[in-house]
Amino acid sequence: MDDSFYKLIFEGETLPGFKERKVQKNLKALLNADKSELKRLFSGKPTIIRKNLTALEIRPFERAMVKAGAHCRIVAMTSDEELAPTPLETILEQDNLAKPSKPYGKFQLLPRIGRVKFTASLWIIMLLGLCAWWVPGYLTPHLTPLYPPLESAHLTLGLITIACLLMLTMAARRLHDFGRSGWQSVVLVLPGINLLFLLWLIFSSGTADTNRFGPPPYTAGTIAQAFGIWIPILTLIATGTYCWYYQNELQQLASNVPEMINQLVIPALEQNL
Repeated sequence: MDDSFYKLIFEGETLPGFKERKVQKNLKALLNADKSELKRLFSGKPTIIRKNLTALEIRPFERAMVKAGAHCRIVAMTSDEELAPTPLETILEQDNLAKPSKPYGKFQLLPRIGRVKFTASLWIIMLLGLCAWWVPGYLTPHLTPLYPPLESAHLTLGLITIACLLMLTMAARRLHDFGRSGWQSVVLVLPGINLLFLLWLIFSSGTADTNRFGPPPYTAGTIAQAFGIWIPILTLIATGTYCWYYQNELQQLASNVPEMINQLVIPALEQNL
């Protein structure tokens, strides 16, 4: 056993494949650091994380820092001797051997999906919803002579069913990215809670490592990034700009909503009842 003592130094560098913001979040939880301490850690100056430990004792601290995405150095206390760093692949392999995690097969019925691709898939689901409202009324007059049993309600119900099944499938794949069971996607049927659940699926990041549902998903392509990032951002900007320019008209329209309900909805309900 080596009796030399070492110190673990962090100089604000992150490992390849890790974003600095994610590493800051990991180190905040790992070291219980506040904002001032995080700022000092990422200032670029050497910071001693642990010291006066043997090579065997300091390796677990290095392992924890590397898993968090931080690039560290182990340097002797009394000299410039530096120990070779432990590769991230070796640490992850050791963790997989140590954890009795459930192995995953090569084929996954519902593989993991990232938040960008998930957001892009919402456009397809929304398109199906629009088709359920518009297509039956447009196509039914043309198709009914050929298929007499066909009614607009049948098409509407079919499109809505496809949209719901697709939504549950994509939500289950997104949950798999978190390492969670896909059955939790049934939360989407709860009014009010489903909106918060959907926002959580969109903005939360999945596990960076391999979990029981497989390896991390591939990076989103150009089309997925366009529909998952840029189009939603441009839509929000356009909507905010429109609301700002026509805020008086929108306020007037909002004030007329109760009267519109009294004139349109209530008579229709009374007629059906």
